Amino acid sequence: MDEYINSFIDETREMLLALEEDLLNLEKGGDEDEIIQNVFRTMHTLKGAARMYGFENMESLTHEFETLYDQIRNRQIALSDEIIDTTLRGKDVLAGMLENKESGKQEKEIIESVERYLTQGQEKPVKAPVNKDSESSSFLILLSPDKSVFERGLDPNKILDELKEMGRHKIIIHEPEQSWDAQKANKICETSWEIYLQGKHKLEEVKDVFLFYDEEEYTVLDADVPSSFSEAFIRSFFQKNYREAVDIERHTLENFRELADLRTDDGQMQRSTEVLVKEENTGSENQAAVRSKNSSNSTINVASKKIDDLMNLVSSLVSSTAELKVLAEVHKDYKLNNAIENIDKITKQFRNNALDLRLVPIGTLLNKFNRHVRDLSVELNKSVSVIIEGQETEIDKTILSAIEKPLLHIIRNSIDHGIESGEERIGKGKSEQGVLKITAFYTGANVVIQVQDDGRGFDLGKIKKTAIEKGYLEHDQQVSEKELLSFVMEPGFTTSDAISKVSGRGFGMDIVKKELNAVSGSIEIETEKDLGTFITLKLPATLSIIDTLMIGVGKSTLLLPLPEIEYCYQETWENIYSGENDYLKYHDMMLPFISLSSKFNSESDREKDEMVVVINKYDKKYGIIADRVIGEHQAVIKPLGELFINQPYFSGGSVMVDGELALMLDTNYLFSQLAMN
Repeated sequence: MDEYINSFIDETREMLLALEEDLLNLEKGGDEDEIIQNVFRTMHTLKGAARMYGFENMESLTHEFETLYDQIRNRQIALSDEIIDTTLRGKDVLAGMLENKESGKQEKEIIESVERYLTQGQEKPVKAPVNKDSESSSFLILLSPDKSVFERGLDPNKILDELKEMGRHKIIIHEPEQSWDAQKANKICETSWEIYLQGKHKLEEVKDVFLFYDEEEYTVLDADVPSSFSEAFIRSFFQKNYREAVDIERHTLENFRELADLRTDDGQMQRSTEVLVKEENTGSENQAAVRSKNSSNSTINVASKKIDDLMNLVSSLVSSTAELKVLAEVHKDYKLNNAIENIDKITKQFRNNALDLRLVPIGTLLNKFNRHVRDLSVELNKSVSVIIEGQETEIDKTILSAIEKPLLHIIRNSIDHGIESGEERIGKGKSEQGVLKITAFYTGANVVIQVQDDGRGFDLGKIKKTAIEKGYLEHDQQVSEKELLSFVMEPGFTTSDAISKVSGRGFGMDIVKKELNAVSGSIEIETEKDLGTFITLKLPATLSIIDTLMIGVGKSTLLLPLPEIEYCYQETWENIYSGENDYLKYHDMMLPFISLSSKFNSESDREKDEMVVVINKYDKKYGIIADRVIGEHQAVIKPLGELFINQPYFSGGSVMVDGELALMLDTNYLFSQLAMN
């Protein structure tokens, strides 16, 4: 039973996130009718599921909201900002119930608010639209006759003709490869019908049409009461006739809307329409037209632990394949080599597919920030609009979880201390409403997230003054803007004159940097007075298994991420170390470099040439000097233990085929060391 409850909790979390997004879109003036229907259906579904799994408080609260939004959609109560705000708070309480958080007082307050809206609605009912026919009913009819229906002396066409006479209708015909005419000729029925009917008839009158049909061959639903949409027959019908997942309630609503909007060329209402859906033609325009707008490739929910277990198995397979390659080279058997090459190709494909399973759209995180921006704007009495781009960009779920708090901290800082009040903005000639823009995109094998506000920007003068007070700078020391901004990410560094209950510009940015470094990410800040701040987070798309280059320093083997390497070449000891500065001539530029033998106190042989590995990281180049380049290696990267906590040069380790440990160099940290010199 625990497995089913956990599944319910996971699905409910997803539904609550979608509910929050709908409410925020509703507040911004989205398609009101459609979103209200979505909110009503979500509350209805949550109520039923909560009852099934014994979440009584959740059932009670969602029942109140279901009643409220049922009256709103029927124009009995007018939607207001206060109702939306109450629903958002209700969503938070529902989310807390999943975590067993105490919320009795909040729940009581919300229920009282909802009951007050319902009472006001009874006192001041909102008039229904003039064009609404209050006597008309809507029915969804699903007909899937048995193959032998003709042998029983029945003809589905007669049923359809009778239904057509009962009112305006839309019929979707689900026809297999064999046409309906051919089926009739062969006396075998394989076609199903999806019928949307609007007319002045009662439910029982419509059901009477199917008097001679078995109950398992049809269903008639009152579309205004979607509580039975989850019945087995309905789910089975849509699964059978649509190759992709369909949100049944949304799909039904769209078809009834289409039926209501049907008109002829002279503006008169059409009485009917028919759409043919061929089973084999899943990509046709007709089929796309009758599917839900938001339907996509079928998906299943898989527990994170199962994905982690799969990744561990893939990691073991990668290591075993590497060991096989080494053994094959010893035996010099070409047949064995060919077989292992094939295994290696399959292993790489398996690895890539397994890594793809861990990738999730970054929009699942970014969309959460809509709510944070809204709540902070209200709390700080500021008008802020948020723009989110690149939501489809995918990133490893582990990295996505790791950057949630850093991103939230940056966003809170931007709104609290970056974006000015409305009066201050107007005084500067800006629009009263501030703008916060979050953008995600790929660059090579990495993902970049940029957070931009159009606020006041960092005060570089204050930063310099604080840096001098804290001993980071001398009074007469000259530093670049980039160096000044780097002080913001020092522990406890802040330029705020007063402590804010929301955030402090700079306070906690050291934690942001630390958490980003933990997933091999980096942060850069650009700012301009009164124009705003531009913060860029640069992250790897995935961790765990990566292609690397093995290099040697002394007796140690080190690893570098292969996608970041631009070029390797051999250079004499004199050319590397004879200059006054740590720079090498590379093409038409001077390349800064780091000597690993110097950093790790390893002896360097003046008689031997050394290897220069050119790193191109985020379009910035620098060199790494190693004793030797060993070759490429597909490495399974594991986090390092507490013994390496004070070794920032390394971001992970990998066990080689000979059992030795190879450490992964942190190219972000190496680059930061160059920038400080």
